[in-house]
Amino acid sequence: MPVGINENVILKEVNVKKTDGGRDFLEIVFENDKGQTATMTEWKNEKNMWVKTDEDLQKRDDQQFGRILQVMDACLGEHEEFEGSSFVEMIKWVESKLNIVTGNLNTPLRLKVVYDKKGYTKVSSLGIFVEPMSVVESQIKLWKNDLLERPVQADVETTDPLAQPTSTPVTSEATGADDLPF
Repeated sequence: MPVGINENVILKEVNVKKTDGGRDFLEIVFENDKGQTATMTEWKNEKNMWVKTDEDLQKRDDQQFGRILQVMDACLGEHEEFEGSSFVEMIKWVESKLNIVTGNLNTPLRLKVVYDKKGYTKVSSLGIFVEPMSVVESQIKLWKNDLLERPVQADVETTDPLAQPTSTPVTSEATGADDLPF
């Protein structure tokens, strides 16, 4: 799907998946009228070098739940409150609610798509990124932090392990004009 604000996008599918390493995640796929897709993926937040305290973890969880609710509000409008306590329960609840409207052409959406740092397109996670097309004056904005141009990655030079370095023999007899570099 092209980068920028896309109109008349539908919710194609919602999946709860598990990696080979056993990590659960939620995958939400949007599709435009040309069959191009953009994916939103949400993983369980855990403590790490950036999330050190319980307060930091709770803040990340709140931001994540806000992003998921933004998709639910755009697709469903009114919905019931989540009554669970784990990440897996939450993503299964989201899947069950959103699968009601997957592929529904009667609920077109406006969606902001950006590049990630590796140059792949993804659904933005900054500010308002999805809304129903019924919203007359769009609240979706392009911010300076939104990556709208694919990051350029320079070619990595590799050395050939089989190539031998060439060297010039050094002689101790060079004197006068013979020791000039040209």
